[in-house]
Amino acid sequence: MVRVWERPRQAEVPAVPVPESPAVERMPVRDWSWVPFALIMLVALGLRLFDLGARAMHHDESLHALYSWYLYQGRGYVHDPLMHGPVLFHVTAFLFLLFGDNEVTARLPMALSGTAAVFLPYYLRHELGRYGAIAASLMLALGPAFLYFSRFGHNEGIIVFESLLIVVGLFGPARVFLYAAAVGLGLLLATKVVFYILAFIIASFVGVALVVERYRPFQVSVADAIRDIGWRRLGICAAIVLGIGTVLYTTFFTNLAGLCTAVLSPPIGPCEGKQGMLQYWFGQQEVARGGQPWFYYLLLIPLYEVVPLVLSGAALFLARRPRTLFFWFTLWWAVLSIIIYSAATEKMPWLMVHPALPLVILGALALDEPLSRLRRPWGLTGRQWAVVGLVILSLAALVAWATAGGEGADSPLAEQTAALRRIALALVVAGVVAGGVWVASSLSRRQALGAIGAGLLGLLVVYAIHTGWQLTYKNGDVPVEMAVYVQSSPDIPYIVGAVERIGNELGLREDVPILLDGGYTETLSGEPVVHESVSWPFEWYFRDYGAKEYFSRDLPPDFSTGRYAAVLVMGTNLDPIRDQLTGYTGNRYRLNWWYPEDYKQLTWGTVLQTFVDPVARAKLAGYVIHRELMNPPLGARELYFYVRNDLTAGGTAVSGEGGLQAQPSPSAEPSAPLPARLVSSYGQAGGQAALRDPKSVAVDSAGRVYVVDGTSALVAVFNPDGSLLRQWGRPGTGDGEFNEPWGIAVAPDGSVVVADTWNHRVQKFDAEGRFLAKWGTFGAAPAPSAFYGPRDVAIAPNGNVLVTDTGNKRIQVFDQQGTFLQAYGTEGTGPGQFREPVGIDVDSQGRIYIADTWNRRIQVLDAAFEPVAQYPVDAWASQSIVNKPYVTVTPDGDIFATVPERQSVVRVRDGAVSSYALPGTPRVRTPVGLDLDREGHLLVVDMQGPAVMAYELEPSVPASG
Repeated sequence: MVRVWERPRQAEVPAVPVPESPAVERMPVRDWSWVPFALIMLVALGLRLFDLGARAMHHDESLHALYSWYLYQGRGYVHDPLMHGPVLFHVTAFLFLLFGDNEVTARLPMALSGTAAVFLPYYLRHELGRYGAIAASLMLALGPAFLYFSRFGHNEGIIVFESLLIVVGLFGPARVFLYAAAVGLGLLLATKVVFYILAFIIASFVGVALVVERYRPFQVSVADAIRDIGWRRLGICAAIVLGIGTVLYTTFFTNLAGLCTAVLSPPIGPCEGKQGMLQYWFGQQEVARGGQPWFYYLLLIPLYEVVPLVLSGAALFLARRPRTLFFWFTLWWAVLSIIIYSAATEKMPWLMVHPALPLVILGALALDEPLSRLRRPWGLTGRQWAVVGLVILSLAALVAWATAGGEGADSPLAEQTAALRRIALALVVAGVVAGGVWVASSLSRRQALGAIGAGLLGLLVVYAIHTGWQLTYKNGDVPVEMAVYVQSSPDIPYIVGAVERIGNELGLREDVPILLDGGYTETLSGEPVVHESVSWPFEWYFRDYGAKEYFSRDLPPDFSTGRYAAVLVMGTNLDPIRDQLTGYTGNRYRLNWWYPEDYKQLTWGTVLQTFVDPVARAKLAGYVIHRELMNPPLGARELYFYVRNDLTAGGTAVSGEGGLQAQPSPSAEPSAPLPARLVSSYGQAGGQAALRDPKSVAVDSAGRVYVVDGTSALVAVFNPDGSLLRQWGRPGTGDGEFNEPWGIAVAPDGSVVVADTWNHRVQKFDAEGRFLAKWGTFGAAPAPSAFYGPRDVAIAPNGNVLVTDTGNKRIQVFDQQGTFLQAYGTEGTGPGQFREPVGIDVDSQGRIYIADTWNRRIQVLDAAFEPVAQYPVDAWASQSIVNKPYVTVTPDGDIFATVPERQSVVRVRDGAVSSYALPGTPRVRTPVGLDLDREGHLLVVDMQGPAVMAYELEPSVPASG
């Protein structure tokens, strides 16, 4: 291949002498030029090793780790094209031998390879220049995509090193580097099928260069360089490539059939029936895994690797002249990578590093020439620094102007305020730009452009560091990032830890019997329907659990004996076995979750609208800067984790302590209909403003009924006669927009408070539906105002707003303006502790009533949040997504709560807990929200009705439990 140490042409000397290129300067034998690269590499190592094992293992990570563990255990390795090449498995198994098998060592090959790649630009200083090489190392060390995927158990962290090693070998400063290229090629061949893409890019460049140099010679002759390799060196290189591949594909000659799957598998002899890796991946192009649009990487690269992207564009103008062969190769590599990976039907976020890598090298070429001209301390003059500051200020003001008014205006005054804000910011931008022009006028053109470029580059670097921190450390397993693809949720390590604790509690440790859902396939309407299993990533996490078993649709015959301590079942597979799990307490968790891929519907029209509409611009800025989803919620697969009741307190009443009074448990099944009469309904199908998915209800002092609808993402207001008065809201994340709201309350002043559940916030409106305030963000306890799926709200007598922070297992209290006052409760089964608190109500004395769902009880707290009573509700045994009970209290002190999956309610009177079926026609199917109207009628929200039913209660309701 072409190397810069090859001799330049002698026969074809240009008429005009060409200045000697820095590319051919001999590097000193000994110097300290390696020190900056070593320091950057140490920083990169720290960034890659920090908290490396914390994130839940992704499906692919667990698969790679488990098969590496099999090799480490002595079970051998058989190459499967599905899992790419053998390099990752052999290296991981070796690291397991050195450091043990765990999540850290499973990701260590990528972390070490990514760190080593950071040093490789040192060997390209003669091409990139000193400053350009340092810039390349910094971009590899700090680039968000390179950082994240060098901490991710996929091949790309290794491939970045191998690809760069090949380039260093081909363009290295000495002949011996050619063998480094051979090593890189051999490793890449045994790592992933992308070897053929890079090989094609290199070969095609050589072919084009051979044609071009016949008409316009390069400084280094491509043809001479190829001839100078010689057959001897070429043979050695071929032996290195084939030797590495043969050794690894056969696992050191223990599995010769591995050669059948390495490239192409001929249908003869021992290869009969096998499929080569190249054959397999060509076949996968028809599958189009990921289903991403052609512009997928054109979204990802600007979002995560904007610094090399911008610099690579600048390199077309700033790179040293005359252009070297290395410059043209890097440009060819970058352009072809973007085209090929965009054209391929399988697109995954980790493949982003392939087109991003040549952009790093090309971008580094843009920086060496400008940086080498700097002579002053800190590089720039005082006036240039002033221009830099003004550039940063003007860009910040421009972003503020572009997003001003994005919260939406719901009144003329708000519209005027937003318009004035935009005008003021426009004046600020104009003033700052004018100031910058005035300051720059005293500089030369080169100085002014350098200062402007420094300001832009500084902002981009800050953004890249911020993005890398968010992607790698803040949101690593929370898929608000487009680069996080179907990620195992943080619930997985929690479940694994719980199983470990159960094993220790029983003294069985890893021999504790656990049962896992293996999935099944059934035929519906003549078509096979696949019900997924929980295998991955649990196969990795439970690799040492010898007593684990799988079931398919039906539980094993010995399940009723209580042999199994825990059961894991997919949410979609729960119904066939639900009734057999009565001796177990189950919680709902997420197996994996993913980014809402709303970008797939992008058109040129929607792109233009995003930049024209201030609301859309604000949403875009919120995502780009803070990763606030533009169109939530996150997609997820749910599973249920059931634990035998004798191992948890979840299915039993908690003994009274700390003044908490325990009550006897009623029958789970309603024994009689509720002595009441159905008198009216609101929003019933066929009537005016039929509801789609009502969740909760509230009544104001005038008797108007407010219903919050989850799927429609709106609030519907009905007159006492059932006619629709008004409605407001729509799906979204803006002010007055909702994402499956579940709770609603009306304050004495007529203001309306809504639990905007999956926007993880609370919104407040006036009685007409005009937006007043919002508070809360997505986050975990104990952070104040951080919510995880708040389900209900209630107004205390003093006007404070109480919110059930369901996912964080606590109650948060705010004043009417949304100022955080206090939070109460933690996860647990004791008094004042919660597991899935949903419904909440407050009586006239300030006592607080909470549907503590997964603890199967109603808790009562006094106004100071001291526990005073609890009432068991065994009917809340299910952990399904619709089992979200609500609670209300009458002026006489009776407590009513819904039992969604049993079409019933419970009532607590004088400490006695009774269960009742709901009377009337149509029958209530899924009762959730509750409230009382002005006449004392019990309002019950039927989520599947869908309607709100009003019942006239009899003066005396006999107990039946």
